[in-house]
Amino acid sequence: MTKRKEFEIRVGRIRSRSGARKAVSFFNQIERATNRANRTLPSSFSGTRSGGNAMRFYRRVVIKASFKTHASGGHMALKKHVDYIQRDGTDEHGGRAEVYGSDVARSDDETDRSVLPSNVAKDWKDDRHHFRFVIAPEDGAQLSDLSAYTCDLVSAMEVELGTKLEWIAADHYNTSNPHTHLVVRGVRDDGSDLVIPRRYLARGIRRQAERLVEQELGPVTQIERRVRLAKTVDADRVTDLDRALQRQAYEGVVDLSGPAPKGRVWHRQLLVKRMRYLTSTGLAEPLGGGRWEFDTDAINRLKQMGERNDIVKTLHRSMTADEPRLVTEDNIFDPNRLGAEAKTGLVRRFGKVDDTRETGFVIIEVNDGRLVHATVADDDAFRTLRENQVVTLKPHHKGPRSIDRSILEFSNRNGGVYDAGRHATESDRVSIAYARAHERRLEALRRRKVVIRRQDGTWRIPGDYLDQVTNYEAARSKRLPVSIDRDSQLTMKQMETARGVTWLDRKIVSGSSEVEQQGSIGTAMAKRKAFLQELGVAKLEDGNFGKEVLKDLQALDLRDAAASLTSETGKAYAALGGRREIDGIYREAIERPSGKFAVIERSREFTLVPWRPIMERRLGRSISGRVSARGISWNVVGRRGPSR
Repeated sequence: MTKRKEFEIRVGRIRSRSGARKAVSFFNQIERATNRANRTLPSSFSGTRSGGNAMRFYRRVVIKASFKTHASGGHMALKKHVDYIQRDGTDEHGGRAEVYGSDVARSDDETDRSVLPSNVAKDWKDDRHHFRFVIAPEDGAQLSDLSAYTCDLVSAMEVELGTKLEWIAADHYNTSNPHTHLVVRGVRDDGSDLVIPRRYLARGIRRQAERLVEQELGPVTQIERRVRLAKTVDADRVTDLDRALQRQAYEGVVDLSGPAPKGRVWHRQLLVKRMRYLTSTGLAEPLGGGRWEFDTDAINRLKQMGERNDIVKTLHRSMTADEPRLVTEDNIFDPNRLGAEAKTGLVRRFGKVDDTRETGFVIIEVNDGRLVHATVADDDAFRTLRENQVVTLKPHHKGPRSIDRSILEFSNRNGGVYDAGRHATESDRVSIAYARAHERRLEALRRRKVVIRRQDGTWRIPGDYLDQVTNYEAARSKRLPVSIDRDSQLTMKQMETARGVTWLDRKIVSGSSEVEQQGSIGTAMAKRKAFLQELGVAKLEDGNFGKEVLKDLQALDLRDAAASLTSETGKAYAALGGRREIDGIYREAIERPSGKFAVIERSREFTLVPWRPIMERRLGRSISGRVSARGISWNVVGRRGPSR
């Protein structure tokens, strides 16, 4: 008879490492046990469902999935994303998020945690793609161990996909709902590319995630769900009750006069209370007899009310005790507002209300001390923000672009037809790449039925082309967040002693207003002037600094950068000087006090040039450009003809 291994039984919650469990009443334990015995596994549907007349509820999990390729420097974006998910201020105690993953999950070796992120950027570099997920259980705060929950979810994915997965994850607690960022390598365990079906991305993963939450917490009880819905009766945001009313509305009228289905009287009562509240806000109009006229735009207006409430709460959290609590339109930057102007200021606070959204927020302190909130894109600029950096919020472009006028000018000369090939060959000012940019613009407009593509590849341009483009830009700008413009990643404190051109230097040279000379900005400008005198930069007779200071500071910055790169690479620095053309390998981009510069490397030397986003397409590959008075036109397609 074989000897059985000794083991210890610990009473505790599912996935609880310590065996400790949250307090659960005796009746709740009985109810959960009964529900587990009688339930059926949820499908991909989240929320409520009718089974006969009874309403059933499910644990909801929001899954945001995306697919990222590694072409054109995509592996660098992976490194930035890994840095982003383990940034400071995201764990339960406001510290740096801990990254865990497949190697750690299987080996339980704590020493692997420190090297895991760097391994990902290095080991996955040559892959074709990777997947990113944001997993946000509605009841995430009630889960005993979010990391263990994520490990269980990935294990279920491995079974359904038929392969072991390499992955990393980090749990975030910096929003109202705990959530997990999951990154999965796009390679199967046999070395082939990992392909996840679209249907599984859209519904399969969510189904598994909901099943695991329900397995731990049990199904949502009738009482629990009723309490949740009742709390939303007077909410100034979109709720499940509003969506139910929208489904019941017929020709703009909601009729709640009939008898409620059996077992759903409580739900009818909540709908009536919600309609009465919407009436008080002007989003509904009583018609009598249990009927209301429901505003056709009510959902959008409620969404805007919810977003504004989030903005007000965020602004209040950023204000000091002596700052006024009143929030007006001047505190909210609207890029589409008529007459909107760019706003420049110090970053006071930034973050995301919800990581499942594509946008974040930033609050800046402008020259007069006022706080301004803006909804911004979740891009590289946002992910590398730091407090006390100087940023500029820009309004959206209005009206036709210069490329639209170029298209119209050519088509007017050719009977209302645009031909990219002829445009590139007839004019010395238009390169092949620039003509292709015209075609990309026209393709975007074709999808909006502004222009027509003919069978021979040319384009039919309407007579009211500029008017239609104006309307297209106006509609498009409503969907776009605010763009952030930032000269460098220096904070205000770092600008005071930076060996390069800073925002403070430009303010000093251009002349600052009396308002700007006060407060923290004025103090920083005074310290910067003193440091410039220590550097020995030129000074005019009247005691002010001239524009040549900016040239001297940039030259100093480039010399410092060149010396550092020379010691690292062993190659000599070749200044751009008066050369008309430049070519080489675009090796990397570096952040300097004067801005961002690209390193163009050749066999024995390298050159530093101002960086442009379009250059990222050629990262690690050869690139060439033509220098002119307007700047450098880069060839990013690997063929003749620089882009603009």
